[in-house]
Amino acid sequence: QVVHDPKDADVIVSQHFKQLKPLFFKYFNNKKYLIWTLEPRFNVYNSSLKRFYLGWMKVHVMNVYTGDVFVNPLSFHNKNIDQKLQPLAESFTFSNKLLVGLMSYYKGLKTEEVIFNGKDVDLIKKRTEIGFYGHENNQMHVFGKGWPASLSREDSRDGDWGKSKTGILSQYHFNLSFENTAAPRYTTEKIWDSIANYCLPVYYAEGTEIYNLFPENSFIDYSLLKTPAKLFDTIQQMSESEYVSRMNKCIEVYNNISNLNESEKYSYRHESLNAIVSKILHITS
Repeated sequence: QVVHDPKDADVIVSQHFKQLKPLFFKYFNNKKYLIWTLEPRFNVYNSSLKRFYLGWMKVHVMNVYTGDVFVNPLSFHNKNIDQKLQPLAESFTFSNKLLVGLMSYYKGLKTEEVIFNGKDVDLIKKRTEIGFYGHENNQMHVFGKGWPASLSREDSRDGDWGKSKTGILSQYHFNLSFENTAAPRYTTEKIWDSIANYCLPVYYAEGTEIYNLFPENSFIDYSLLKTPAKLFDTIQQMSESEYVSRMNKCIEVYNNISNLNESEKYSYRHESLNAIVSKILHITS
């Protein structure tokens, strides 16, 4: 049962540790505490239990890095994959080879590391590097808030975000679709919105398990290229026939998901809901 007053709860749930902290001193160990979030920057703990104050306070954790929130890449966003896309015609020709990025700046190159399995899985710094390099070489357009003056063309989230995003993506053929971090099964709307608008995604695949959904040589995998220079060389050298092949592989994946019935789509979300129930039962047992 969900209640709205902490005093009535057996388990107090928050997306942020900072919101739980004052409740420790109010309820002590009379309550159980759980961080649950699907936002990779709201909580970066990579263990399912954290102890504080010399171990006398315990906080249970479910986040992107504990592997029990995104239990499947389609856990939360498959409901938005709801149309049938036509394959790209063999007669396709490029109107431009610009890369577009719809992304906020946040802290840019000063963004903190996120260490997971011994590696920094932050992707904000990497996409910032691409944004600066692409802008300086007239090969990329950036839309988003917080960027240094003149670099961003506008904030893509202004007004009707969905409509604005579609209007922007329709002008390009390549879209930087990085998540905020790279973690197993953490997949948001970014790659799906790109495909739905016939933009070939530039994605960071290492450590994400995205190839469980996509075949090789579909999206452009930046984790194989490593540098902005190699990325933009890859884009500039890509032929129309290679682009059509890659784009149609992405479209086929999109359509296969779109063709799932409602029961099949819900089953992915059901896995995540079951994980929450199991955690609550474990915490209270």
